[in-house]
Amino acid sequence: LLVFHHCAAVGHASPRTLWRLSSEGASMQRGVVASPAIINVHGDGFTMERSISAEEVRYYALYWDKIVIPGSNLVYVAIPEEDVLVETGVIDRPRVGVSGRWGGADIGHSFAFAQSVVAKKLIEEDKSTDWVVHQMGRELSLPSEFIEKRNTLRLELINLLPVPSADVAIADVLEFKQRRADELDNLHSTIESAYLEALKSPDPDLATKLAVRELDDAIHNLQTVASERWRRTSKFDFSLELNLDGSRLSQGVAAGAAFDFFTNGFGIPIGPIVGGIASILKLKASHSSAFIPAGKQEKLAYLSHAQTERLL
Repeated sequence: LLVFHHCAAVGHASPRTLWRLSSEGASMQRGVVASPAIINVHGDGFTMERSISAEEVRYYALYWDKIVIPGSNLVYVAIPEEDVLVETGVIDRPRVGVSGRWGGADIGHSFAFAQSVVAKKLIEEDKSTDWVVHQMGRELSLPSEFIEKRNTLRLELINLLPVPSADVAIADVLEFKQRRADELDNLHSTIESAYLEALKSPDPDLATKLAVRELDDAIHNLQTVASERWRRTSKFDFSLELNLDGSRLSQGVAAGAAFDFFTNGFGIPIGPIVGGIASILKLKASHSSAFIPAGKQEKLAYLSHAQTERLL
């Protein structure tokens, strides 16, 4: 068993009560099964680029209702402030038992294996939550037995999500999440409206559509309230893999036309320009790998990447 610990300061206040308040009351909660580290498998070995950062932990705490970060009995990577986060119920850190001979590259693959096993179980058994897999980085990496080729539409929001810096206490993040639930819910709903609008009417005039204008407003509102609360925030890119096969997205919309139109990619600037850099909405269709247990869901997987050089 390999164990990696991350030394970090514990938050200033216990967020248990805030977490309960922020996670109750919604008919369908948003759940994420994330990886604790960025792993690069190469040849017969692997390297751990790094564990997820304190800032990335705050991203998950702010934008998701339930956060599960699996480990395994082979290798366990601790995350910043893990003890208090687990104790107060902000995150769950289950360990997946694996057997047999594992070595070299196989140990590197065990991270994605544990993530896939836990995500499959939650998707199949917890119908009260909209569960998705999520990794930090540019491309999703999952074991071959958990993926299949599907027609997908990747929605990318570049330079979009404000996330407080690592020195902000988790309790403060959750209190903001509770008070600003309307702005956060509106952002999620306008993202969904934007991609549904794109599917219904794939054309170069997408920037003029009401759904995109509403997303523009949602971004502006969220950035405004975040900058009022926190002096420093990083901007996170946000990618969503959408299912064009076998989900309700393909029912009553021109999914085939959308796939053809967006195969070459399409992007438009949206949102306020901050420091001369605008938020950008990109859509690109492809025949790509998708998480099999999510085959009947609209949302197949998420990726995020912190634009740490861009600070509000």
